[in-house]
Amino acid sequence: MQTIDPEQVGISAKRLTFLDKALQRYVDQGKVAGIVAVLSRRGQVFHARGYGATDLSTNQPMQPDTLVRLWSITKVITTVATLICYERGDFVLDQPIADFIPAFGSSLVYAGMERDEPRFVKQERPITIRHLLTHTGGIPSGFGGATEPPEGMLRAKIEALQTSPVSVAEIVESISQVPLVAQPNTLWRYGQSFEILARLIEITSELPFADFLQTYIFDPLGMTDTGYLIGDNRIDRLSTFYRKAQDGSLSLLEAPRQSVHYTSNGHRPPGQWQHGGAGLVSTAWDIQRLGNMLLNRGTLSEAYILAPNTVDLMTSNHLRADLLPYHFPNAQPIYGYGHGLGVHTLMDRGLAGTPCATGEYWKDGGSGTLLWVDPHYELVGTVCYQLDPFWIYPIFATTKALTYQAILGLVM
Repeated sequence: MQTIDPEQVGISAKRLTFLDKALQRYVDQGKVAGIVAVLSRRGQVFHARGYGATDLSTNQPMQPDTLVRLWSITKVITTVATLICYERGDFVLDQPIADFIPAFGSSLVYAGMERDEPRFVKQERPITIRHLLTHTGGIPSGFGGATEPPEGMLRAKIEALQTSPVSVAEIVESISQVPLVAQPNTLWRYGQSFEILARLIEITSELPFADFLQTYIFDPLGMTDTGYLIGDNRIDRLSTFYRKAQDGSLSLLEAPRQSVHYTSNGHRPPGQWQHGGAGLVSTAWDIQRLGNMLLNRGTLSEAYILAPNTVDLMTSNHLRADLLPYHFPNAQPIYGYGHGLGVHTLMDRGLAGTPCATGEYWKDGGSGTLLWVDPHYELVGTVCYQLDPFWIYPIFATTKALTYQAILGLVM
């Protein structure tokens, strides 16, 4: 992708320097090792810049083609893959997942504590494919912060699975053995449902999940740097992953050659470490291509990925009013946003406190990655850094605010 003068798409180059200074300041203050921001409008990239380094020991510059761990932005790609299968008639969104994976048809459901013991009841209604896409199926997350007994049970299974590479089917089998945290369609809980969707895609397409993504998304969109594995030929482009230490300094969390993504020959047995909810590696450039496909409502150049009305369905709110505002365990509610299929979608910019226009949608990844698409302003933004925890600095909000203040039509 080539960059153009920002003025050609109605962006003030002078005011965009505020963004440069702000992101560089995060680096200069030692808050992150490096950041990449790639911004486009009307399909044309007007800003593509790296700040700082991929690794503090080598000072290799952070660049738009630096490889980063996407973590949960993987969910956007899994959503697109699910909708490709939906458009083929493999299933409808309100179809029970038990039609394809019977183990999810008779789960126990957590119903609170009784005499210091968890109480479980029968599942009252089916978990549908749409529930999985909107995190309303009652599937536990297995993350810290959530305290219900099924969460601890799933955490134990996830930890056991991390001792060796496993297939998508094995991951889903483990998830199916854990009770739900709530009856389907009664609670928003950011859970492991996208692993189940990956298995659904394998069953209906008769392809390994990674092969499906490569054939129907990455190859058509020209996402040449996106995948689960990195061989010797690309490993030096993978950013080092840092953790914020208690004293505020950056400590090493994962060096490139320690990564689960690294394999000397770039290959592993099919299905191993191919997660639907996280696990892909990519670049800011590649995620821009994904975002512009969505901005174009399903197409990019000659690639036809989804129908326009399917993208509209994906990016509309699917949560009932009684499920809003939703929130992560032990976190503040996400005011002003609904939830589409795999993405957060803006309903009230005032409640959200964002300069984005109503209808904007986004997804972030816990490694420090962001994709947002704003159809009204015809903007696509990707931001990447590699820091745990990623949320301690408002880098995403800073990038959005200083992008929108540079739109010429908005400058007073």
